[in-house]
Amino acid sequence: MRRRPRRRDEDPIPVLSGRLSTAMVLIGALILLPFSPIGSWIERKGPQPHKQDTWKPGSTSNVRVTVITADYNLLTCASPATLEGAHCAYKSDTEVWPRQPSEPLDDNKASIIQPYRTVPDNKLVLIAGLWADPSVAMRLHREPPGSAPAKKLVRFVVDCEMKFLGTLEDARLRWGTNAPWVDEGAAVVARPVRCKVDQAE
Repeated sequence: MRRRPRRRDEDPIPVLSGRLSTAMVLIGALILLPFSPIGSWIERKGPQPHKQDTWKPGSTSNVRVTVITADYNLLTCASPATLEGAHCAYKSDTEVWPRQPSEPLDDNKASIIQPYRTVPDNKLVLIAGLWADPSVAMRLHREPPGSAPAKKLVRFVVDCEMKFLGTLEDARLRWGTNAPWVDEGAAVVARPVRCKVDQAE
């Protein structure tokens, strides 16, 4: 007896193939994983905001600042005060801090205070001798400020354990050689204990 051909509406329901089902599982995982506890465990966390209330004289804490090597010459402050031998490059807006005869001609500004901004929270911190730290000095040596225009220099992050020296109440800041002097209020002064140069920002 001749078999009657199957009608189109009687075709069997297709079953998901192994490859298709695997792909669907992977897509579902990619969608749901970021919202799961596993996703938060795997995801790399960015730097945490700094706790400025712990920045007390004599204490230490990690501080991350963003810089380019041109900052070695660009960033400066003015104040007549000293903290544990550290001082600004200027005593006032117009008076340069005099160099002592016993001081070396070039010590990477080991005792000079300069203003910086923290990462990721953009807080002001004054740091004495940042460029004298060996890892930061090496970066300065490899990429000297005059090697390229400041806009073309690669910005990077310096992560330091800092010892806090105290506060400058009346320091005036300058963020560039030809920039105007500005007042930003009292600012904490720190000195690096040890630093590492981190990735570019």
